[in-house]
Amino acid sequence: MLIYGWATYQRNVVWKNDLTLWSDALMKSPQKFRPHNNVGLAYLEKKDFDRAMAEFKETLRLNPRAEKAYSNIGQIYEDKGQFEKAIAYYKKALEISPDFTGALHFLGNLYEKQGLLDSALVYYERALKTKGENPKLLVGIGTVFQKKGQFGEAVNYYKMALRIDMNLPEAYYNLGLIFDEKGLLHEATYYYQKALKLKSDYPQALSNLGIIYARTGRLTEAIDLFKKALNMKSDDSITLLNLGVAYEELAKSYELRAMSDQDRAMIMELRAKAIEIYRKVLDLEPDNLQAKERMTNLMSH
Repeated sequence: MLIYGWATYQRNVVWKNDLTLWSDALMKSPQKFRPHNNVGLAYLEKKDFDRAMAEFKETLRLNPRAEKAYSNIGQIYEDKGQFEKAIAYYKKALEISPDFTGALHFLGNLYEKQGLLDSALVYYERALKTKGENPKLLVGIGTVFQKKGQFGEAVNYYKMALRIDMNLPEAYYNLGLIFDEKGLLHEATYYYQKALKLKSDYPQALSNLGIIYARTGRLTEAIDLFKKALNMKSDDSITLLNLGVAYEELAKSYELRAMSDQDRAMIMELRAKAIEIYRKVLDLEPDNLQAKERMTNLMSH
């Protein structure tokens, strides 16, 4: 029993994570290309690009038609911001395997990042044909239509995606954006809240919901949401500016009261917080005129 127990324990250590698993496989089969590719993927997940690249190149040395290795090298170049090289490797993967959904999806996403929306749509739709009704691809297509201003098409694709998988925070968030832009704040609030139920650490959804709350007079709740968003993305100058404005507006609401000593103290505190926030904005963006003007006006009181 002790011997078998120890053997089981040893195997569990090997299965601890992808890197130890595939490194073990690689030691046993160094001339097989798949373990090299999988070790490379484990390094890629850790953002260890040099080691990942070495493993993918070894994969291609052993099997020059390993399309996934070309696509994985494309991901490295994309993560590094070297988009032309990334595109070349994704297309090389497609030369070997024209229906390789992953490479088609990556190309669509990369063209979308560059604002080449028609090209993005071509690759997303090709990927959808090979993969069927994939919810993430449907969201990608919806995003392209949204960026093109074709909101009706975008809504249709997001809702198609959600019929397949109701747990897609990006789809709810993007629906929130569309209704927000149309001024339909009740609907926008609903979708932002749905996104946040699935992904509580979603800074964009927190910030946009905070803006709606601020517009509708729910300033304390807005401030709380802006703070939560900034806990995850502290250098977001737009959210910082909105937080400063919310502090100012809350101070104004105290000015409308009977002006007790407690109210006056709160007004001073809120104005001081707003000034502090505007300074942070100016540290990030020294030429931000709105932050400069608001800070100057507050300091003149």
